[in-house]
Amino acid sequence: MTSFAERVSTYIRAEGLLGASGAKVVVGLSGGADSVALLSVLSELGYACHAVHCHFGLRPAEADRDADHARRIAQRLGVDFQLVKFNTQEYMRAHGVSAEMACRELRYAEFERIRCLTGAEAIAVGHHREDNVETMLLNLLRGSGIHGVRGMLPRSGKVVRPLLDVAKEMLLEHLRQCGLDYVTDSSNLSCDFKRNKLRNQVIPVLIEAFPDAIARLTDSIECLRGCEQLYNSLLPDSLSAIRHSAAPATLAHELLSPYGFNSTQCRQMITASAGAEFSAGRYVVCVAPDLSLQLIDTEELAPEPQLTWRRVSKSEVKFAPNCLYLDASALEGSPRWSIERWQPGERMTPYGMRGTRMISDILADLKVASTLRSRCRLLKRNGEVLWVIGLRSSAHFVLTPSTTDILEIKLTER
Repeated sequence: MTSFAERVSTYIRAEGLLGASGAKVVVGLSGGADSVALLSVLSELGYACHAVHCHFGLRPAEADRDADHARRIAQRLGVDFQLVKFNTQEYMRAHGVSAEMACRELRYAEFERIRCLTGAEAIAVGHHREDNVETMLLNLLRGSGIHGVRGMLPRSGKVVRPLLDVAKEMLLEHLRQCGLDYVTDSSNLSCDFKRNKLRNQVIPVLIEAFPDAIARLTDSIECLRGCEQLYNSLLPDSLSAIRHSAAPATLAHELLSPYGFNSTQCRQMITASAGAEFSAGRYVVCVAPDLSLQLIDTEELAPEPQLTWRRVSKSEVKFAPNCLYLDASALEGSPRWSIERWQPGERMTPYGMRGTRMISDILADLKVASTLRSRCRLLKRNGEVLWVIGLRSSAHFVLTPSTTDILEIKLTER
């Protein structure tokens, strides 16, 4: 085992990022140095890697080059490879987001879909020490509390960062020793994006003045991470203490931001009159008669959907919102069925439409009240959304004139 692999392995164990050697992992493979080093070292450590390359179509010739390179790297390392293409421009227009945000949302939503489909335990991405310093400085310049300036965490849900303790030069040296080449995204050289401007212009000046700046800032990140853990352990676990605290709006935000409430809402709660309500997805905060704050999980108010399954004839088909009719070939191959809460960024292919659409946009189109959207459930087959239950069906396994074997899935309770 190389010294680089030993260092990464030690970090994986210390942070509890992945299971034992042989565990299945989805690896984001852009073809750049960071992702190539990540795939290489995880392969060396014996993980069953499923490399995924995202082609966003923004730089056609260069993007094709990157995809070809990523495929060759995966082949050389002997790991599974999957190419995913997106219409990023269409996504940007539909959602009113920047190219940077569109690529991020598309990438992570697809990684999670593939993780579920393959049964992988995690999604590994190639963020390293310098990336974390950039994140810290960006959040500091934007105005952030302790949760922002402590940078990225080794684990965020199912996303893990095995190289977060590794300096860029270390991974480049690993690639040199292994004889692995990589591509450079030309957009990384542009200073149109704030992160690139920080990376290409600001940090080099900082290092010139303070040669050990990256190492010292990394030390600060580790210190702040520990401070955050201590800070969180000292926070009260009840909303009843908020109005009597020294900084009620700050305390409200600390307790409620994990549920989706922003700082503006939290400031308004402190001065709101009895009866006021504030919503964030599935959660609602109500101001009680004594002006205390009460957090309500609307999911607890909604019963889980109950479905019945049966094969029917064509004469029995009666299309209704509470029924989904599928070609019974959907049952072939022992598929994995699940009923799940929808998550931000999830997409489906609606019946009668081309391409995919965000679940959140579908619910908005259907005029589902924001406070009720969290109650909606998805029926999935092998991780693919077939039905926003009771609301919208997908384009998969639809009935055709030649369909003779029909599956009815009926909603009997909401």
